[in-house]
Amino acid sequence: MALTEKFKKDISTLRAAATGEIFLDVKNPKLFKKVRRFYEKEGAVFSGEPLDDYEMLMEHIYNDLETIEVAQ
Repeated sequence: MALTEKFKKDISTLRAAATGEIFLDVKNPKLFKKVRRFYEKEGAVFSGEPLDDYEMLMEHIYNDLETIEVAQ
């Protein structure tokens, strides 16, 4: 299941986080945890370093959203 399918109603929030407009872990910690779990289930491996992990997560989100926009 793709990010955009699983989190349809949160796309604008995820886009804002991926572009650096907001900090997802501060603005919406529940969504942050759900998205992180989603990527872990998809096979993403995080280092355990919070700042590095946050950046990695935002890169995953950005890339997935960018892929969807290009395909449309």
